[in-house]
Amino acid sequence: MNTNATAAERKKAVNAKMKQEQYRNCPTRTTVQIIDGCRYIVHSHFVGEKDLDEVMNILAVDAALNESETA
Repeated sequence: MNTNATAAERKKAVNAKMKQEQYRNCPTRTTVQIIDGCRYIVHSHFVGEKDLDEVMNILAVDAALNESETA
């Protein structure tokens, strides 16, 4: 362990480890995204904490607003 780490860094590391252990059985997906020529590896963890109806509603409203702005 890095003894020069700040208290906030140590707490963040502990929290990340706790979340990793808590959600270890949840499905994951790894994708590669290229943004402005930089390659990013994205690890998605599906923990089931989102309300699908709420997310779909937000996406539909956003899409409608974007469509009405361009029309």
